[in-house]
Amino acid sequence: MGAQTIRFLIQVCFALAGMLAVVFVPPPFGPTVGLFLLVFGLWLGRRMFKRLATLQETKDDLRQRVDEGP
Repeated sequence: MGAQTIRFLIQVCFALAGMLAVVFVPPPFGPTVGLFLLVFGLWLGRRMFKRLATLQETKDDLRQRVDEGP
């Protein structure tokens, strides 16, 4: 399993957990916890990718981002 796959899985799991928190946690705290989980998942996924990715995977990821454009 590549670093990009691991990053994707981490981010999806935290995004789903954030959506569940918004639905099931009472209103004043639900959106706050959901947003925190979403941002933390994005940060953790990026951090893990940097730590696990080989040089070639990093180059491929950057090349893919440039090809897709803004």
